[in-house]
Amino acid sequence: MKEKKKILYIDKERKYRNRAKMAFNNGRYSCSVAKTGEDGFYILDTEKPDLVVLNYSLMDYTGEEFYTRFLSDPIYKNLRDVPFICLTENGNVERSKLYNMGFSACLGKPFSPKELNEFVEDVMASHQVKMEEVRFWETIHEAKDFLERVVESSVDSIITTDRRGVITYCNRASEEILGYTFEELVGQRVSQFLEKGPTELLRISALLRKLKKVQNYRTILIRKNKKTIMMNVSISLMKNGDGKIIGALGIGKSIFDDDFTEYDLNESDRLAAVVETSVAVNHAVNNPLVPILGNAQFLLQDEKIKDEDVRKRLRIIVKNALRIRDITQKLANITHPVTKEYLKGTRMLDIDGST
Repeated sequence: MKEKKKILYIDKERKYRNRAKMAFNNGRYSCSVAKTGEDGFYILDTEKPDLVVLNYSLMDYTGEEFYTRFLSDPIYKNLRDVPFICLTENGNVERSKLYNMGFSACLGKPFSPKELNEFVEDVMASHQVKMEEVRFWETIHEAKDFLERVVESSVDSIITTDRRGVITYCNRASEEILGYTFEELVGQRVSQFLEKGPTELLRISALLRKLKKVQNYRTILIRKNKKTIMMNVSISLMKNGDGKIIGALGIGKSIFDDDFTEYDLNESDRLAAVVETSVAVNHAVNNPLVPILGNAQFLLQDEKIKDEDVRKRLRIIVKNALRIRDITQKLANITHPVTKEYLKGTRMLDIDGST
């Protein structure tokens, strides 16, 4: 059986406390009521509610005073994500101030049990979307940090360029191999580090246009100390979600004497997948994110929206939020990326196929 959501209702007026009990006497919620702020704090600590409905004017606290103590008292630190609804009368409270403090919503008195129940339903749904959004960005940052760690810890040189051959990114191995810092490399044309200069860059560009990927290409680079170093490089085109070429990705290792080791095709693809993951993020995550960020938080908190068709649409937004959660959780847990072609000549990370 699904666990009931716990509501804490705090109000000095008995008739409204009774209405709250009526509102949540439907099997989906359990409702505890409190007459004073102190009683409310006791229930907060002992019952750990999922939502608090707080009358602005209590016998011992104002809504602001109660919420300020809640935020500052370490005993409630594990309840910081609990949404608060503030009850107001006759427009005597500046709602924008309450929202800035952290209240999730405000509801004006008087109200019926049915109106209270529906309003709480909307706030709970809105809060779920908000928390999913927070977890979404946390997961994206974790995934970004993971990808950066993979790239930076690679013993192979990893360099990306724009369509003109200008370096847009390089990892630590590239700095060590060439003897330049990140700041010295980014913004420079690749041709100035090739022993054969622009002529070789044109040859590589021609090969890329023809083959889409150049595997185990031997070249000679010029280091900062003017010495040369032989490299084995694999290069592939990078495209955005629309299939448009945005640059190239090169992965290279140095060759000493006759010690030439070919790149394993699968290993090269695995490293390329690190960069291609950014395409997957845009393609698989941003699409469902658009309707959520643009509408959910504001619409679900508007007590004037009573149209059932609108409510249905809001539920669809919540469904998309849950979809985002599933996608980003899979993305964050990937340790062995697998790529797939989703447009001709363009690859992206296969989130479901990766482990």
